[in-house]
Amino acid sequence: MVDPTSTLVFLDICWPGSLKQRVYIRLNSDSSLAKQFVLLCIGQRGPSYRFSTFLRVKHKGEPGEGVVGDYQHNSGKGGAPLQLHVWPPSNHSCKAGVLIPCWSPTGARSAQFVITTKDQQPGKVYNHVFGEVVSGLEVVKAAVNLDNVRKVTVVNCGIGLNL
Repeated sequence: MVDPTSTLVFLDICWPGSLKQRVYIRLNSDSSLAKQFVLLCIGQRGPSYRFSTFLRVKHKGEPGEGVVGDYQHNSGKGGAPLQLHVWPPSNHSCKAGVLIPCWSPTGARSAQFVITTKDQQPGKVYNHVFGEVVSGLEVVKAAVNLDNVRKVTVVNCGIGLNL
């Protein structure tokens, strides 16, 4: 089993007319959401983010903008947790590039995630932060600016080497 204490994961994403581009995300050690994200990146229990597509853009063009991903149905109705007891971390941030759950981190769709692409507006924070993009945020921002973010595919994912 991989220990997510300081785990670096990657998502290789592409869309029609682009080459595969890598996004590295450092996961927080105090979160079972991070452990679940690792499991979905390596496919250890079967399901994986590999070959999934981004679902939508939350708050497009506004503070708090982010891209939503899911592994299960690519419809927004999936994202079933792989672990029975997923608890939210208490980490907060207001900046772009953080990884947060799309829904309640303890709910039936807790494996859906958001990678934020714009800072949150003053006075607001992202809750339940369980990771942060350390390289490749410009790739995610480019994907958000496409006409159809659903054409963005996670072609590969896994454990990265420490930068």
